[in-house]
Amino acid sequence: MLSTGLPTIDAQDDFRRARRSGRLARLLGAGSPRSLCAHAMLPAGRARLEVVPLGSIVGTIEPASEFDARFRPTTNLVRSRWERVALAHRTGTTLPPVSLVRRPEGHYVIDGRHRVSVARALKLGDIEAWVRA
Repeated sequence: MLSTGLPTIDAQDDFRRARRSGRLARLLGAGSPRSLCAHAMLPAGRARLEVVPLGSIVGTIEPASEFDARFRPTTNLVRSRWERVALAHRTGTTLPPVSLVRRPEGHYVIDGRHRVSVARALKLGDIEAWVRA
């Protein structure tokens, strides 16, 4: 994670880097994130709080055109929220866990696409999540 010592500037640079990376990936043929049918795939059971490797997150429950398959932003429409999440990471502000559903091929995001996107852009290894099995 690059740092100038100015968290707001660093968060803005983080977004620009993630956006450039996404544009390059699109030129090379990366697609949209995989999505599951929200109604059929959500289990009714309780969620457990876990630390989940970011690499195990393979898609979203609902289609997300704002992010590519690796959760890089594809539009500037998410910039403000994305930068707020990045700023929270850079200043040590605690963020709520994301919500995921576990499937045999990996985890799918129910809530928290921006948090997953920022965590991946900052090259974090894992993320705290409420996981439904």
